[in-house]
Amino acid sequence: MAIIATSAVLALAGLSAAAHQLLEHRAKGKLTHIHTSDTLYNKEKYGHILDYDKHSLILHGQPTLILSGEFHYWRLPDSTRWRPILEQYRSAGLNCIRIYFHWGFHSPRQGEYDLSTGNRDIGYLLKLCEEIGLYVLAAPGPYICAETQAGGFPIWLAGMREIRLRHMKTNFWKEYDPEFMKYCVEYFEHILPILARHQITNGQGGCVLGLQIENESFQHVFHYPIGLHDDMRVLAKTARDCGITVPLFTNDGFEEGSFVVKDDPKKKKKDFGVDLYGFDNEPTSWVMGRDPSYLQEWDPSTVVSELEKMEKKVRSFGHANKRTPIFIPELQGGWFNHYGIKYTYDAIYRFYGDDYTRLMLDTVSSQGCTMLNFYMFYGGTNWGTIGDPDVYTSYDYSACIRENGLMSGRLRNLRKGLLFLQSFSDIMVRTDAVTSSKLKTVRSSLDKTISLQRRSQVSSGKYGPVELTFLRNFAPQKVDCFDLFALSESGNTVVRLSCHLTYKASFIALGNYTTINPDIHLILSATPIHIHAYSGLEKKKEIWIATLAQFGATEMAFRGDLTLSSLGGQHIGAAGIKLRSSADDKDVKVVTIPEGARHAHVVLSSTVDGASKPELHIIFLDKASLSTLYCYYDNRHDQDSARASQPKIVAWGSYNAYYNPHTKILTADSTESQSELHVLTFGQDTTLPLQNETIYGPGLAHQVFPLKANSSTTTSLSQHGQNALWVEQNRQGIDLKNWEIRRTDFGALPWQDCPRKSKGSKWFKNVQLDYHFTSGHILYRGKFTTRERVKEESSQPPKPREIRLKFNMRHRITAFVNGVSIGSHMVYSRTLLSPGAKVGHDPISLGGHQFLISQKSLDATAIQRYEGGYRIQEHEIILVIDSVGLSRMPFVLDDVRNPRGLLSATVRGKSVVKGSESWQVTGVDVRTLDMAYSSTGFPDEHESSGWTPTKYNINPCIIPELEGVAWWRTRFIGPPGPPSDPGTVLGTSTPRIPLCLRIEGEFSAMIMLNGVLIGRYFGSDSPQHDFYMMDGLVHKAETGQSNELKLMIYDTSVADRGLNDANATATANKIRVRVLPWIVEDAQGVLNQWSGNTQFDVEEDFAKKVQAGPFWTERQAFRLGDLSRDNQSLSDNSHTK
Repeated sequence: MAIIATSAVLALAGLSAAAHQLLEHRAKGKLTHIHTSDTLYNKEKYGHILDYDKHSLILHGQPTLILSGEFHYWRLPDSTRWRPILEQYRSAGLNCIRIYFHWGFHSPRQGEYDLSTGNRDIGYLLKLCEEIGLYVLAAPGPYICAETQAGGFPIWLAGMREIRLRHMKTNFWKEYDPEFMKYCVEYFEHILPILARHQITNGQGGCVLGLQIENESFQHVFHYPIGLHDDMRVLAKTARDCGITVPLFTNDGFEEGSFVVKDDPKKKKKDFGVDLYGFDNEPTSWVMGRDPSYLQEWDPSTVVSELEKMEKKVRSFGHANKRTPIFIPELQGGWFNHYGIKYTYDAIYRFYGDDYTRLMLDTVSSQGCTMLNFYMFYGGTNWGTIGDPDVYTSYDYSACIRENGLMSGRLRNLRKGLLFLQSFSDIMVRTDAVTSSKLKTVRSSLDKTISLQRRSQVSSGKYGPVELTFLRNFAPQKVDCFDLFALSESGNTVVRLSCHLTYKASFIALGNYTTINPDIHLILSATPIHIHAYSGLEKKKEIWIATLAQFGATEMAFRGDLTLSSLGGQHIGAAGIKLRSSADDKDVKVVTIPEGARHAHVVLSSTVDGASKPELHIIFLDKASLSTLYCYYDNRHDQDSARASQPKIVAWGSYNAYYNPHTKILTADSTESQSELHVLTFGQDTTLPLQNETIYGPGLAHQVFPLKANSSTTTSLSQHGQNALWVEQNRQGIDLKNWEIRRTDFGALPWQDCPRKSKGSKWFKNVQLDYHFTSGHILYRGKFTTRERVKEESSQPPKPREIRLKFNMRHRITAFVNGVSIGSHMVYSRTLLSPGAKVGHDPISLGGHQFLISQKSLDATAIQRYEGGYRIQEHEIILVIDSVGLSRMPFVLDDVRNPRGLLSATVRGKSVVKGSESWQVTGVDVRTLDMAYSSTGFPDEHESSGWTPTKYNINPCIIPELEGVAWWRTRFIGPPGPPSDPGTVLGTSTPRIPLCLRIEGEFSAMIMLNGVLIGRYFGSDSPQHDFYMMDGLVHKAETGQSNELKLMIYDTSVADRGLNDANATATANKIRVRVLPWIVEDAQGVLNQWSGNTQFDVEEDFAKKVQAGPFWTERQAFRLGDLSRDNQSLSDNSHTK
């Protein structure tokens, strides 16, 4: 029997192997005349501009870290915000962005492309990136996923049912479709020439570094061959034919080794590969989407299991992966949220905390990653109907920059890590893991606080390579203070240092580093160093900016004959700053700053052999100051100058700062509590002040600029005072008066017949996609007749009989019979294989529902007659169905054509006349629109007549007078602010006061601001009640223009109150609408948290605890070389306490 069983197993294994080989052969395709070698990056021609090796990209001969953030221009309806948002990316420490280019956003109709107007002008966007100094990783798809309708495919293409989108024949099965490919090539031929004009390889200061081919197009999924080589061949060849000369790259959904270039591509002609292998990594994404009561702390073991073996796994794919950088095109920067969830993005932000994104950065850096992109860095808004069923209007993503533009605490912590990488890029860009425990030179007193050690290929001379210890506090005890031990080659302790690192936080500890003075050698820093710079063209001073520990002493260990030639600070205490010898090695000196200091500066010098040598200046700042730390790096390489990252300007003290090298202007945004901006300059730019400046330590150019300087005006309210007064006066809401109303006349809409699949079938032949009614609503009108016997000459109505509307639909329905609401219902699920599944297969035979048609609604008919002892009534049903979008086909799922709208409907009841039921449909064909995602779906949405004043002028309440669908509008004056970008206006103080639209009540609404559809409100079916009113759409008070707020509203309160009952009675459903400044936690940043989490209508004690208040800032502009203000120094006696 054992022999038989073994034989059976071997036979099955042989069959499995044969089947796998057959699938592999099929997946490799037939278009083998297109070879990998035909599309490879031409290093011989362009390598002097852009090259790469196993460690990093090499730009103009300089190994370069790529630190990127995702940016979706199409999620900003106001392109005027592109510049300020991208400047925030730059000020956060990034040097690159990745852009998903959205095919459907640019192609409203077959054969038509708009790539050059408004927020579709991609040439302007790329030019803006070049001006700001951001590289670009371009991802034009054709498929982009991105939680957008149809994954970015145009609606007109999705409507061609004969075409296999993404070659998907069904779930988990692809079959190459040349007709689909034809349209992809057409799209590439329109967009790629524009991208090609902005490539770095043009040698004209271009920004595009690489082009992503497709998106998450797995070659294999768990060893199952799914990806089509022919798909990648045609796309890559088209890219090259359209003038793309930069490297091409891929992004696996996770590490699967897809489309890696083989060692000898000319021999492996059937295997197609792409220049650079990329993969996505979102380690804790799978724990989201649950009830908020289960949103407990994320488990550190999840991060460990997902990321700790990353480098080894990627290198194990072999071939080109042994010679190319570790590249993560999508590294988790938050997560998205869904309909039906009870928690908001604020809860998701709290779940991850302020340190999570920094933790991601440090952890993947410990794995040798030198190219990464945070998805998302700024989420934006699913304005209009551009989102897919996975997401509602807000795409905040709990990202580093919140939806309303607030730079969160997560950004501020991440920035400190990014600044370290930028400052020490020459060290970080080429490192090797220390895999043997015998070679490790640092240990901790607390378990699970050191994740890895790496050694740089940069040498410290006689001391050997620079060492990087990756600290990450996953200690089960959750304690914050522990000791680090620097070890000798023999494993003996050299020095013991105090270290403070909060639970689930991280930093990279620099060690074995020789400064510009070879006699000052850092053994280990037990506190984070953020910035490294040199002062002056002759580099006679090396400057570090480092962290003061929140608890315990701050310590660094050095080797050398050192003296503290200058020291000072604030709140240093009686113990003072010390330079002590290590108890384990007397030649090791430890700089110790006692607990409680707010800032400190130390100057270390050495006079070995009596010669004066360069000094090391260390500026220690506390958490509050470091949360505002900004550094401008001149790190855009060009053909004339290949240089490592080198700071020109460092600033702290303001909410945000940004230096424009073209205008030589530094802008600073500040909150009410901030009063001083500190600026250090380093002398690489001769227009910056170097002489006669006050000193932060000997010889450093340090300036202190007053913020909101004009607020001291006494003759009248200053600009700042006027802005603060406006915020306070409107904290509870801007006046929304003089409301007008217009009702939708369903009888006047352009109805068309809605045929059944066959005679007698309950199923309809066509669904939403067949009509191209894919933006917002699709409307149905049903008619049926009832016939009931009545007694002759009786004044009593006939006995009520039960009539029901049975239906199946997707996703959200509100039903009216004879103008009376009879109920609402939603079919939507976050679970796979469920009715209304947001992704994957949707079993359309399931999910049916029924409404009892109330006697009240039947009696509301306007058409009835009496014949032969019968009362005959004709009834009208109006079904308002709101689809939450086409699914996006993630990974290997074929769900883009899952049906939407009304799938089936019948009216049942003994009094219903057989054969009297008929159905019609109407909506907005998106092919008639300039932008396919901009409609409510109501054909009368732009009707200008029929508006009448209402009596409801009491802010903030509206009470609907009648049932049905109504359009409400009002006008309001915007906040103070400039009519255009104030970034280059000197001597003024200009506010930014983002506005929130706060809506409460059980009803549905589509929200329009100045003619733009900005959001959808779903009552309790969606967690979103706060909507961002985009700055670029709001007319500021100074423009003299008022703003129009328009809401399309229909009441869903009947169903929510259980009023689908003939005997129930309804009361008015109050709707609460307010426009007000965003009220957020820690609005002034005094807690150094800057979460941006919304706080409306909370208890006073809690509001004080979280420092809730209106979030707004003021901007000032300084021309650094021209200012003549009195400067101050932190080393002055007046600052020393």
